[in-house]
Amino acid sequence: MKLEQIQIAANELLTQINATNRPANEVINMYTRARRYIGSKDRRALTDIVWQTIKACPTPQWLHKYISDEELEAMQAQSRTILRVNGNREKIQQQLADSGIQTSLTSLSPLGLILEKRTNLNLLPEYKNGQIEVQDEGSQLATLATNIPSNATVLDYCAGAGGKSLCLAQIMNNKGKIVAHDISQISLKELQKRANRAHITIITTTLKPTGTYDHVIVDAPCSGSGTWRRNPDGRLKLTQKQLQNLIKKQSAILQKASSFVHLNGYLHYMTCSLIEEENQAQMRSFLKHNPNFRLVHHQQWTPAKTNTDGFFLATFQKQ
Repeated sequence: MKLEQIQIAANELLTQINATNRPANEVINMYTRARRYIGSKDRRALTDIVWQTIKACPTPQWLHKYISDEELEAMQAQSRTILRVNGNREKIQQQLADSGIQTSLTSLSPLGLILEKRTNLNLLPEYKNGQIEVQDEGSQLATLATNIPSNATVLDYCAGAGGKSLCLAQIMNNKGKIVAHDISQISLKELQKRANRAHITIITTTLKPTGTYDHVIVDAPCSGSGTWRRNPDGRLKLTQKQLQNLIKKQSAILQKASSFVHLNGYLHYMTCSLIEEENQAQMRSFLKHNPNFRLVHHQQWTPAKTNTDGFFLATFQKQ
């Protein structure tokens, strides 16, 4: 495609993105899949124009109340593709290098590799056999910080497609029990497929969890503000009403999930948000209304401070 054709296609895409609440990456994927004649080089150029245009749009004024200028500026940086290795990191890094895939080690997570340039991971044997998965360093760090040991029983209450369940299974040396719960059967099927690929045997899935567990993880639905480096349209589409609805939903989910915790067990509340009302304020509210839980620790990772996606973790113990 000529440059002017790519620009015309980019304008079409931007119009479609503005007309829907779907994430921009979904709209881009749908657009390019319907136009197979667009080659990989042109797809990259088209995607770059779209992302650059979206990132150049000013942040809605109301968001400045919730997110610092330092963090908003950090989210203008190019996002990195981070891999989580399932096995010996240096050995897998060398395997990738032998195939011409250059990576560097993440500085904070002992499980991460930074992909130096874009590549189709689906074609790599390391991806097909479960040795690598895409998972941001912030998500890896939040999962590691739960300190869940081998042989524990775990309920991943908002599992989605299972990134944290899979990371946990690795941390637990594939020993113990992880029950992954989500309201989406499609997501749970994808999780099971990923677990099979990675030879993980301790994960089962359910739409209706029962019983109690040593550890319950709540990766709550949130604004996703911590991921706006890679999803820059999120800051343009989020509304104040949506944020308030999310805050109410988080509180209800956290309260429900707490009922699945053993006495002396642990509840881990996570978001990929930078907004205090979704993080520290939820933590304080939960403690106020649940005196039978105590705060063990809490931690925040951010684009500006740790050069990761934004993640928050609060760990409570039931007494």
